[in-house]
Amino acid sequence: MRPLLWTPTYRRVVRTAFATVPHYRELWALHGRTDPTLVPGRTGAHAGATPAEVAVERLPDLVPLRGGPAEANPYRGLETAPLGHPVPLAAARDHPGAGIIRDDLLGVLAVRADCGRWHLCHRDVYARATPLGLAFTLLRQRSPMLVDIAPGTQGAVGACPIHGKPVVEL
Repeated sequence: MRPLLWTPTYRRVVRTAFATVPHYRELWALHGRTDPTLVPGRTGAHAGATPAEVAVERLPDLVPLRGGPAEANPYRGLETAPLGHPVPLAAARDHPGAGIIRDDLLGVLAVRADCGRWHLCHRDVYARATPLGLAFTLLRQRSPMLVDIAPGTQGAVGACPIHGKPVVEL
């Protein structure tokens, strides 16, 4: 995995969310964070992650101050709607033959590669482990800004030993 290429983009999105979306500034400040970066010992509740159900309830609050759409696109990441049914994140363990993991709020998160691992759509999605499970950040979507959203699925983020790309292990 190339964290040098992936992590700076995530940090830039977090800084932008902190500066332009009152929800994140308020949430992080209430938990003792006055800076969008993770500070050892001051990570806030759930290590800074927001449960997906809270994000869904507050979707209009995740729009930057400059405005933008407040709707989630469940097929974000696909150029066309799939003919089959992509597997929801929570059910990916039970469907080993599935080829796409998606979430109703976050859209497409990962695809199964020829090596059999779930490869993150790492140009569009950042993932990290939190006490709430995996938390995802959409790196290219500007509105609504979805930063560290945790759908409630436990897992880990690693690197594919064959491709060297980020994978989620469920």
